[in-house]
Amino acid sequence: MFELDETLSAVETAVRGFCEREVEPHIAAIESGDASGFDVLRRFAVGFGLGEALGAPMRARASRLRTGGPARAVPSPETVDGRGSANPGIATVVAKELARSSPGLALCLLSNLGAAATIGARGDADLIERCALPLVTLEKIGCWALTEPGSGSDAFAMKTSARLDGETIVLNGSKTFISNAPAADVLLIYARLEDPGGDRADKQRIFPIVVERGTAGLSTGAPMRKLGMHATPTGEVFLQDCRVPRSHLLGDPARPARELAEQTLVAERVMVVAMCLGVIERCLDDALGFAIARRQFGKPIAAFQLIQQKLARMYVARENVRNLMLKGIWLQREGKGSEREVSAAKWYATEAAADVALEAMQLMGGSGYMQEYAPERLFRDIKLWTIAAGSSEIQTLTIAKDLLRARGFSIDLAGGYRADGE
Repeated sequence: MFELDETLSAVETAVRGFCEREVEPHIAAIESGDASGFDVLRRFAVGFGLGEALGAPMRARASRLRTGGPARAVPSPETVDGRGSANPGIATVVAKELARSSPGLALCLLSNLGAAATIGARGDADLIERCALPLVTLEKIGCWALTEPGSGSDAFAMKTSARLDGETIVLNGSKTFISNAPAADVLLIYARLEDPGGDRADKQRIFPIVVERGTAGLSTGAPMRKLGMHATPTGEVFLQDCRVPRSHLLGDPARPARELAEQTLVAERVMVVAMCLGVIERCLDDALGFAIARRQFGKPIAAFQLIQQKLARMYVARENVRNLMLKGIWLQREGKGSEREVSAAKWYATEAAADVALEAMQLMGGSGYMQEYAPERLFRDIKLWTIAAGSSEIQTLTIAKDLLRARGFSIDLAGGYRADGE
């Protein structure tokens, strides 16, 4: 549990080599917008055979659907390795290594693969072939859209609506802060399915719906200007009487579906821990090298105890987050884990990564403030994860809610509560 197995160690080495050759030389151009991060990721998809590793089970499922065979579940990108076998560490290690160079590129790739996995596991044969498979190879760009202007921390209080109208679905609403949205060819829109005979505010009736670029009534905004994650375009999505075939609804309208969206959030948070470890590893490596090479008062600054203290704190953070990542892999492999554990790992890892990046910048002085060095960029990128996918504040409340629930005291994030016996 405390070490990567042979397969994952090989993946770690291979992806790091790719990043050194294909990512690092292009970081400045990607950050400035003079080069496309998607081009780099397409080379990654080809070089590591994502089309076969992740596409094979999707193609098999599409074939079974067309011939009427049993449509067994498709392994998600988080749990499949190059042989099509279950190995939840593959995507985790890939995310970590990409984040050492660019958390923005890691976010781009995971947004694509997350959309592909949802469509591949729940879509019909046509959607799998037309949308999911091209997303795996990055021939098409994808995104999944949950957050709205009025629903951030309360993610499921969304107003974007979906209405069944014969063999079509009509979507109305808007989304914001959506990674990949300005460039997306395939958008996975989470919407509340209206229930003509029930409660239209039911938070359980949240479904992912596939909308393709070019569909009437769909539009996206220009890329937003933001502090970091410049390798990932972020934008708004607008839906005005946007009609798609009923088959684009992923799920059974007769059954509650909020759990599907919650599973996506959990998977995202597990990957966030891995990205945080990548940032911490890189900042520690760069800080160590700088401390040994940089001389002040006639000696390397690594000789000074305050510098040693900074390095030691960074190392402790690395060990803690690494163990959280390895535990996450084990929990996925064993089919275990609770909401409390996922939230605790996400909260600690994101706060630790932001702290380590700042510590590395401080250690490196004026050099650390310059874009020439990685910690400046990595801090700007990783800061997003203390806010997105459930802010640090929401994670702490989720942990407390789960702890109290185990003692018979049920609360919600809005402050309501119910105690056993009352």
